[in-house]
Amino acid sequence: MYPMTVIRDEAGNKWFKQEERQHRLNHGVAGVHLVVPFQCEICWIRNLEGRNPEPGLDDLYVSHIRRANLDAMAGKAKNTILTHRRNVKRMLRDAIEIGKTPSTLPRGPFPLDDKVGMSLAVDELHYSITGRGRINDHVQFDTIRKLRSSYTKMWESSPRGVLEGASFAKGTGRVRPTACPAQSDWFRDFSSGCEYRMGYETMADHGVPIMAIVDVLIYIRRDADNAEFLDEQMEANELWKIGAFICIVTAGSLRGYEGFFTDLAGLIENLHKGREGKVPENAMKKILTESDCLRLPHVCLCLLGDFKGEGGTNYHMMNLANESISGLQVRWWIEKLVEVSEAEGRSSGPAFATPSGGLANMGDYNSVFKSYLKEVQSTGSNLIPEGNDVDEMYNLNRTPRKTALTRAKRAQLDKSLQDEMNRWRTVDNSKGRKVRFNMNDHYSEACLLMPRTWMYVYAL
Repeated sequence: MYPMTVIRDEAGNKWFKQEERQHRLNHGVAGVHLVVPFQCEICWIRNLEGRNPEPGLDDLYVSHIRRANLDAMAGKAKNTILTHRRNVKRMLRDAIEIGKTPSTLPRGPFPLDDKVGMSLAVDELHYSITGRGRINDHVQFDTIRKLRSSYTKMWESSPRGVLEGASFAKGTGRVRPTACPAQSDWFRDFSSGCEYRMGYETMADHGVPIMAIVDVLIYIRRDADNAEFLDEQMEANELWKIGAFICIVTAGSLRGYEGFFTDLAGLIENLHKGREGKVPENAMKKILTESDCLRLPHVCLCLLGDFKGEGGTNYHMMNLANESISGLQVRWWIEKLVEVSEAEGRSSGPAFATPSGGLANMGDYNSVFKSYLKEVQSTGSNLIPEGNDVDEMYNLNRTPRKTALTRAKRAQLDKSLQDEMNRWRTVDNSKGRKVRFNMNDHYSEACLLMPRTWMYVYAL
């Protein structure tokens, strides 16, 4: 809710800010037809259906069109509309004064067609009141706007759309002229106004103190040891893998799904590198040279997948500290993961897999992660406050990453370290492709970044 602060409009009338917002969303602004292509509900029914609206039958349809028009108007700033209105009035006044034909363009008639995407806007608005959301009973703007993407793809694959297939540039940054209504200026205004009106109610995953992750790994290790003692090796192996997964995504500052790109063959091939080493004195303050890096105790995390713009055929490597200041034992868990995988008869493929080699299930890992977070919460250590709903607030997809980022901030590490930890995104954002290297070249490249990546993990 907006604060109920008294303000005044141009006429000096008092408004409360929330009331002004509601008025803005439900009323047009004088002169808006000069900057937003406006047609009334009757005209739009004629354009879309080729007939006049029928009372009773088309009431909801008409209300959606009215709402779409108002949202498109709200997509322009009020001051922008008023400025254009003043300029047009001046142009008309000056034209009359000198006997000139006004340079302002006529405001109609519009073509008998949907050039701006009103039909799609109606679909989105109807979805917004009939769809069921994940967080609330209603869906949110991010959900309804997916219809725009589907519409655009249908357009591009249609007989008309394929004629627009040429672009001005190659790669992801290509520019292509199109007559697709979903890409019209009116539809962009509608989307902006609709987003402003609907707002957001997010349920973002929260981070936890790094010691909560350390405790989770301690409890997993305890239960895995007990399972092995009771000769329940399959259960123990599953726990070892889940523990390694939690450790890796936290240390690597990865989103949960990115952990499944960990490649077993890459881990095995590079496991011996960096096993021995010594942490230099004042490591957090010292500027590490290349020779210092080679002597650091580190372990190679090898990721393989198309998420980094390399076609899924090359490795992305990060050299991580063997152990963090808080006691996150990265090397120990990776070595345990390799040991369990080899015991299952696997030496290649995804590192986090079932005994038969199929990719593990994120839902299973997530449920185990939450169960151990609840155990940490129940100890009374206050690492996870008693009132926090673990099922709602924490998830394996984001919580470890946010935990690592928060810890890095508290250690006063440079903000750019986060980009170094996930530098394939920089490659994607640059609209280019990363040079392909063989395994040894990737390891050498990862060593050059160790003053950043090693320090980040060591500070956790």
